Amino acid sequence: MNRTPARRALAALLALTALAAIVPAAQAAAKPSSVTVMTRNLYLGTDLIPIALAQNEAQFEKAASEGFAQVQATNFAARSKLIAREVKRAKPDLIGLQETALWRTGPKDGTATRAGTVAIDYLALLRRALKRAGLRYSVVRVTQEADIEGPTRESFDVRLTMRDVILAKKRKGMKVVRRGGGNYTTKLSIPTVAGTFDSTRGYAFADLKLKGKRFRFVDTHLEAYGDQFRTAQAQQLVGPGGAARKRGRVILVGDMNSDPNGAEPNAFNTLIAAGFVDTWGRLHPGDPGLTSGLNADLMDPPTPNPFNDSRIDHVLSKGKVKPLRASIVGKNPANSRTATGLWASDHAGVVTKLRLK
Repeated sequence: MNRTPARRALAALLALTALAAIVPAAQAAAKPSSVTVMTRNLYLGTDLIPIALAQNEAQFEKAASEGFAQVQATNFAARSKLIAREVKRAKPDLIGLQETALWRTGPKDGTATRAGTVAIDYLALLRRALKRAGLRYSVVRVTQEADIEGPTRESFDVRLTMRDVILAKKRKGMKVVRRGGGNYTTKLSIPTVAGTFDSTRGYAFADLKLKGKRFRFVDTHLEAYGDQFRTAQAQQLVGPGGAARKRGRVILVGDMNSDPNGAEPNAFNTLIAAGFVDTWGRLHPGDPGLTSGLNADLMDPPTPNPFNDSRIDHVLSKGKVKPLRASIVGKNPANSRTATGLWASDHAGVVTKLRLK
């Protein structure tokens, strides 16, 4: 009997069987993964401009006292619960926070002693609110920004430390492989009667792997005062060695303080020129998507819409990333105000779902 045809038929059958087993695995490996991100400016709690513009020591101390009183009145402990509920509804995998303020007090002795007694820690309060809401988020990176201190008319100095923070949800298949951050070399320096205040700004980043796909998540807060400063910071971010310069998939979130449809779009345009996609503009053409405009006391009436100023909170992407859907949180008076009428923040947040191709 000639067994060659039979052997060939058996070999072909075995090859087809192996191929049938391999193809589904390959198809599973090639299946796109999606990630949901949020950008959220927490609002430091007061307007610093009256303090910076004080003309003498008495005016400065009065403005500093009033500013710190407003921080207490804008009550981040209550507001953090609203933001935790936003997170619970939106289910972001990654959150970029700006104005994650740390307020401290200390002896009224000028620069002799740095104030070290914690009065209000926004990050600790938000983490507690998230935990109480049954949510599991870890701190991936904290980047310190401005760190300023001055005297009040009471018997203490008050110190504000600003931070950019990345939080990550505990999600199966998502792993942080690298993290980092830094400050921009260009910064606004403001001379005051209590000394020069440096408005240091910065960024935080995390390199992640999600089901075999790598991407970088960057969170930043560009300068609010002075288009030339924020534009220079955007150029550093996407320039040689910049955190958003990385090849491949990059998701950039933050308070850019630059509205593509406003009077000072230069920083935003710098990021777009570097290859980033405006995900809100792509998904909601014609919708201004305004995210700012509230007063410093957060007590604006809900109607007409008080978020009527600009779109400066952005989710941008580049590389093999496709935006799928985007929404704005923190603008609905039914679930974005405390019992006393405080809004969750003076900014709305933006939540975007993206596919990693």
